[in-house]
Amino acid sequence: MHRIFTFVLLASATLLARATHIIGGEIYYDDLGNGQYQVTLTLYRDCGGIAFDGTAAIGVFSGMGEYLFHQSLPFPGGSFVPIELDSPCLTLPPDVCVETASYTGVFNLPPRADGYILAYQRCCRTDEIVNLPNPGDLGLTCTVQIPGEPHSNNSSPRFNELPPVALCQGAPLVFDHSATDPDGDQLTYSLCTPFNGGTALAPQPVPPGPPPYLPLPWGTGYSAAYPIDSDPAIAIDPVTGVLTLTPTVIGNFVVAVCVQEVRDGVLLSESRRDFMFSVVACDAIINAEIQPQQQFCSGLSFQFGNNSNGAQNYVWDFGDPTTTADTSTLSSPAWTYNEPGVYEVTLVANPGEVCADTTVVSFQAFIAPQVSFVPPPPACGDTTVVLEAQGAFGATATIAWSLGAQADPMTATGSPVQVSYPAAVQQTVMLTVTENGCLGTATGAVITYAQPEALFTVFPASPQLVGTPFTFTDISALNGTSIIERNWTVNGQQVAGDVAEWGAGDWQPGTYTVTLQLTSANGCTSSYTMTIVVLPGEIDIPNVFSPNGDGENETFSILDIGYYPNRLTVFNRWGMPVYETSNYRNQWKGEDVPDGTYYYVLVLDDGREFTGHVTLLR
Repeated sequence: MHRIFTFVLLASATLLARATHIIGGEIYYDDLGNGQYQVTLTLYRDCGGIAFDGTAAIGVFSGMGEYLFHQSLPFPGGSFVPIELDSPCLTLPPDVCVETASYTGVFNLPPRADGYILAYQRCCRTDEIVNLPNPGDLGLTCTVQIPGEPHSNNSSPRFNELPPVALCQGAPLVFDHSATDPDGDQLTYSLCTPFNGGTALAPQPVPPGPPPYLPLPWGTGYSAAYPIDSDPAIAIDPVTGVLTLTPTVIGNFVVAVCVQEVRDGVLLSESRRDFMFSVVACDAIINAEIQPQQQFCSGLSFQFGNNSNGAQNYVWDFGDPTTTADTSTLSSPAWTYNEPGVYEVTLVANPGEVCADTTVVSFQAFIAPQVSFVPPPPACGDTTVVLEAQGAFGATATIAWSLGAQADPMTATGSPVQVSYPAAVQQTVMLTVTENGCLGTATGAVITYAQPEALFTVFPASPQLVGTPFTFTDISALNGTSIIERNWTVNGQQVAGDVAEWGAGDWQPGTYTVTLQLTSANGCTSSYTMTIVVLPGEIDIPNVFSPNGDGENETFSILDIGYYPNRLTVFNRWGMPVYETSNYRNQWKGEDVPDGTYYYVLVLDDGREFTGHVTLLR
């Protein structure tokens, strides 16, 4: 039971030690003469932790690191670090609090060749530190050197001002982090790494551990030169000690500043201030805020919303370069721009006062493109159309088409575009025009109907002799259409109505143009034409004629010769031609030749040739 109770006490002590939340410290000394030095240890703690320790043990080591003795300094009482901001227009959160205490004592340190090292160690730091890994397991070591002879009569530098307790996120800080050296020695400043010290099991080691002291491990992305997220990066002037930074990330960050004391080229001591900056979100007493743009691509007129806090007066500048009258003192004014564009709108809250605030917001004043296109009228069968974008938009606008899943191509850009569609489809076409980030769209339909294909046969096939009957039969391909009208014409004259078959048997010799025209329910038409030739009867050539004026058999008359292109030559019995003509039409009467027997040669254009004799009797 005793062992269990002892463990509980030890665990409780450990928890109390970890709850100390020490956040920094520094140590310096003053030479009082005759080997007497007044040593001051200043510590900083989070107000949320337990109180400062009743005593602080300062270890004294030789310059070579040999432990000599330690001396405990009593707690003198603490005080809260004042919270001040550079800007009167910012307020800190109410829970920011840091307390400081300075332990002081006189040490008897006779001069020696290697001097002395003074050190104090404590654990543990707050768990809420951003730039250290496992910060709740880490402590601090405050240390300073007293130089050996002949420089032992020396007082170390000490920082002039308490560091700021809290920094406002995004607010620039310029802090005089300089120190004073009582001896007037040369001082040089730098950012450095704090020392670790103390553990959870030995949070306040008595005596403190000997040097050398281990530096704290930095978290990923952090270092002595970049211990805190800042833009621009944290920096300290090596001559003046002026510290500058603009913190960008909320959180707690451990930072250390070292000051080196040099006399006649000899480094006498280095003082190290270990401190924690708390970066918080500060509230602006006056906050200018323009309501973000709610509507885009809806025109050039705006009603501006005012989301500012704490102000009574306002000045707006609408950023319109075409006029000087683009200002207003209303809380929520309206303005119409003369032309499209991007405008920088400025709002000043409480103009002319100390805590005025200004904000600038970009507003996009654009009109959505007004677009259209004219869909083609319904087409019959496969078709190719040209589509052209119309409307109010500029030459730099982007034009895109979605032409339908059965279109070729299915998509296209620019205007005009040529696109092909198959028969019997209805495709939705979408036109999108983009300009200045604004969209304009238009839709329409392209409709194609099935196309019938007219075709018929004739029996028997042309040509045929006169008197031969013909039969015409419709064998058209309807392609899924519904035919509402079928029309047959011969030489342009209707000969049959809505019938699939008809016949003709009384045509005279000649050439006939037969056409079938179909009309579908969707108004699509198709026609097919065939030429039919009706031949006259066989050529019949007489062997006698009598041009004696009695009105009978007056000419050499060849039956049906008028239907055939030909050439006729008539010879006398001595083989001399007495009559010759092309395309003979029964006009020879035997003039200028005596009665008698004559011989003829008749050649038709189809290649046939007829020869014989004819007797002329008057």
